[in-house]
Amino acid sequence: MKILIFGGAGFIGHHLVNKLQEDHEVCVYDNFSIFGVTNETQKHKIIQGRTKLWKDVKTVNGSIVENSLIQNTCNDFKPDIIVNLAAYPRVSLVEQYPILATEGMIQGLINTLNYGVKKYIHISSSNVYGSYQDDAIEESRLSPINLYGALKVAQERLIKSNSRNVGSNYIILRPMCVFGNYDLGDRLVPKFITQALKNQEIFYATDTVTNITYIDDMVQAIKLSIESDVIDETFNVSSGVMTDIKSLASDIKNYYDSASRLLPVNREKYFPTRGYFKINKAKELLGYDPQYDLIKALKEIDADTIH
Repeated sequence: MKILIFGGAGFIGHHLVNKLQEDHEVCVYDNFSIFGVTNETQKHKIIQGRTKLWKDVKTVNGSIVENSLIQNTCNDFKPDIIVNLAAYPRVSLVEQYPILATEGMIQGLINTLNYGVKKYIHISSSNVYGSYQDDAIEESRLSPINLYGALKVAQERLIKSNSRNVGSNYIILRPMCVFGNYDLGDRLVPKFITQALKNQEIFYATDTVTNITYIDDMVQAIKLSIESDVIDETFNVSSGVMTDIKSLASDIKNYYDSASRLLPVNREKYFPTRGYFKINKAKELLGYDPQYDLIKALKEIDADTIH
């Protein structure tokens, strides 16, 4: 199949390209930049590392809001599948740049719709649920507490509305806490890894839990969404193992035999409190089978790739 990936040079995207290029024709549409990374040498190093395994991958350097370039790309490449991974890489960046984020995530999404593909696969976020105490299943009420989550909800509704109006097929994935090689070092798991390796103090939020997702499991979920016959469904994606943030920090500290001290801090106002994050639906309908707990994932991490 011919697969067009918006945001294909990003953290999740480049891992997906590495896997899909084995069996499919892949085109990456990306601006090949790292939002929030201002050092050009560091930026070049990240992009070079992320793309070094690509072979016959077509690339288009452009912004998600450049509608004419997107039209030309789709008309020339004629994709069977579109995967939309274009997004701001951190919740905090969306809070910091709300106007740019809104334009990029809403107008950008609209620009990628309606190209007659067999299936449109959109990567949403667990942030759509906001704070919750009970189990989060795909039919749970969406009540985001940050702008990132609100924009992800808006994207999902645009996709579903478009599907009803024009009959297009979609899959929406809602991952939680994805991590792996070539991630950005200020996200939760890579931040803890970096701090542990440097024997720095590790600050953890005292009143919340998470459900980690190693990148290979995330790629598995997207690949299953592409290759399965399932359409017009939404799925939670994670390891299926819930852990509190202190235990996560402690396990990482112990794995690296670090001298770091663990220190509690108040949760950021835009970071939700959570209950259990259910992935039963993805297991049943997609055949999703997560392979990585934290320790198995840490064995795959090359700390030099975290920036």
